[in-house]
Amino acid sequence: MHTERADNVAPMTTEPKSRESRRGSRWLLVALTVIVVAAIAAGAYWRSQAARYDGPVRHVIVISLDTTRADHLGCYGNTWIRTPELDQLASESILYTDYMTVVSTTLASHTSLFTGTYPHTHGVPRNGFVVNPDNVMLAEVLKNAGFRTAGFLGSFALDERFNVAQGFEHYDQHFDILANGRGIDQNQRRAAEVTDAVIDYLNREGVPRNLFLFVHYFDPHTPYNPPPPYDRMYADAEMMKAMPHASDSGDNVERQRRLRRADLYAGEISYMDHHVGRLLDDLKARGILDNALLALTSDHGENLGEMASKLGHGWSTYQVEGHAVCLIRLPGARHGGTRVDAPMANIDVLPSMLGYLGLPVPVGVEGEAIDLEHPGRGDPARVRFGEATKPWKDVETDPRWYNNLKQCCVREGPFKHIRTVYRGKEE
Repeated sequence: MHTERADNVAPMTTEPKSRESRRGSRWLLVALTVIVVAAIAAGAYWRSQAARYDGPVRHVIVISLDTTRADHLGCYGNTWIRTPELDQLASESILYTDYMTVVSTTLASHTSLFTGTYPHTHGVPRNGFVVNPDNVMLAEVLKNAGFRTAGFLGSFALDERFNVAQGFEHYDQHFDILANGRGIDQNQRRAAEVTDAVIDYLNREGVPRNLFLFVHYFDPHTPYNPPPPYDRMYADAEMMKAMPHASDSGDNVERQRRLRRADLYAGEISYMDHHVGRLLDDLKARGILDNALLALTSDHGENLGEMASKLGHGWSTYQVEGHAVCLIRLPGARHGGTRVDAPMANIDVLPSMLGYLGLPVPVGVEGEAIDLEHPGRGDPARVRFGEATKPWKDVETDPRWYNNLKQCCVREGPFKHIRTVYRGKEE
């Protein structure tokens, strides 16, 4: 018996599609793929255009000199250490003569620099802590404004495992050497390798419209071990006589050790100076420097034996540790050579730079914006606080780290009050 379909529709066939039909389907799929990819690319482009920064400069640069005392640079009055590259930069910059760090250890100080807050606010009292992601860092602010963000490290102290890399798209921390010979220290690399890494990156990636570049040099940190000829640059007898550390106190052997430490430390600074100069020359040749807002700072100083018995840093809030370097170069070297005596602290750098860039300052910043366009202005009685990172007696074993056994200070204009705890009691 034959049955017809009531709707007069031909029955379905199971025969394969024709070659023309298959070809048409493939072209349709290709066309749809092209449309989708184009739409995604267009969306990314317009999002990038919407976020693109259009302020008074194209680039932002922060150069950090670890463990560098201000009084060891020619531009800060030193007459026996050779720092021609930094002195030249100072002639093109605003130099802050009374710049202090609020904490004298690398990770804590850089976290204060990049958040504009004190350690008790950002939660990093010393090296080894992890930066809380709730902190808003300078790189995050600039990335959100459309900057490409790239950081280059000289030391493990700022390794990304401590979360200090928040906001960086590229974070170069390939440490090439383990310091030894005169003592074991953290993984680090010399200034030559740091500068080379920046130059290699710019050769490879090119110069974006807006770049935030952070470069960290670690050389003056212990152990003092500059390469030749810097290891003997300040070792001759006449040079040693010029050192402020060449006092007659103590026995002759200890005095010679003190002088040798001082001349090696000076050698590290001159070596670093040379490679900072290489970086600046490269940035200038690429057209970056004169279109940038640049801040060069040191995170803290170094006790070479002048104050108390504990050498190095982290132990005190004395000037040998707290007085640091700050040069701010405006585009085209505007206001170059200006010296500002009003106090400034590392927590003031972030709000000052963002104010100049016309970007909003994150909520909770404790630093004060300094007017970079009118560098002569400033509050001579500004109050700032500082703290050490290491206790004088034993160690603080409580993981909450109450800071009870460490020095702290308050600065008001030219005056400093230091609270010091020795042998477990306040003196």
